[in-house]
Amino acid sequence: MRSGAMLVWSLGWAIFAAPAEAAPREIVLEVAGMSCPACPYIVEQALERVAGVEEAEVSYERKTARVVFDDAVTTAEELSAATAALGYPSKLRESGS
Repeated sequence: MRSGAMLVWSLGWAIFAAPAEAAPREIVLEVAGMSCPACPYIVEQALERVAGVEEAEVSYERKTARVVFDDAVTTAEELSAATAALGYPSKLRESGS
């Protein structure tokens, strides 16, 4: 019986010790430098290549990129760096903008 109790304790500990999964995070980046209708495709491809990005949608008209990503894998700063590396500097849109 003692080994059975140890197994239950071990399994219980494993459940509590397992890291919680991060919920997907959605942000909007303001993207400067998009000067033609092909630019959003380039920016979108750059964002989708960043590990942890689940979805990227770029608007030429609004000069924005909506990005859904796993914040346990990447950050808004890394996403901004990915667009800047291709000549499209971006910054996180403040809430309410």
